[in-house]
Amino acid sequence: MISARQLRRGSRLIASAVREMGQQTPFIATSQPSGCFFDDRASQTPECTLHPVRSFSTAPMVSEDPIDIISSMSNEDLADTSTIPGWEFVHHPPRDFPRGALVGTVVSDKMDKTVNVAVDRYRIVPKYRKRQKYTHKFMAHDEHQVANLGDMVMIVPCHRISKHKHFMLREIIRAKGQL
Repeated sequence: MISARQLRRGSRLIASAVREMGQQTPFIATSQPSGCFFDDRASQTPECTLHPVRSFSTAPMVSEDPIDIISSMSNEDLADTSTIPGWEFVHHPPRDFPRGALVGTVVSDKMDKTVNVAVDRYRIVPKYRKRQKYTHKFMAHDEHQVANLGDMVMIVPCHRISKHKHFMLREIIRAKGQL
């Protein structure tokens, strides 16, 4: 059963979302007899701390179609995502790293167009409450042979290039000897 607090909170969220989109409120409150419908003891007392139940109509009163609004916007307005109505409800912010990207140190660059990258990961051992370091080495494709020994690099997954090589060098984050 839905509590009165959840019902009020849900109606406030819907109203705030609609207000941010610049539309009119999509529901109409109907008059209900005073009293609460959620607790039998509260409905018998004349003073009820909960608000009466409101019925909602989910049909929005939209003055203009959102597609018409977006099609009438200029390219500068479309480039700024804060001006597009409803953008924050649909889209998530972009990632800082590409999906599956790993950051590690180059431990070998002796192969042709290939670097060996050591990626350190840490895990908390529950019994001792200490962190344990795990190092895994990945071979990554370095097309232009720009990475050197000791560089901190970012590698991203790609199609399998050889038996052991299925990562590609994305960027050099910090060259060896630089802070």
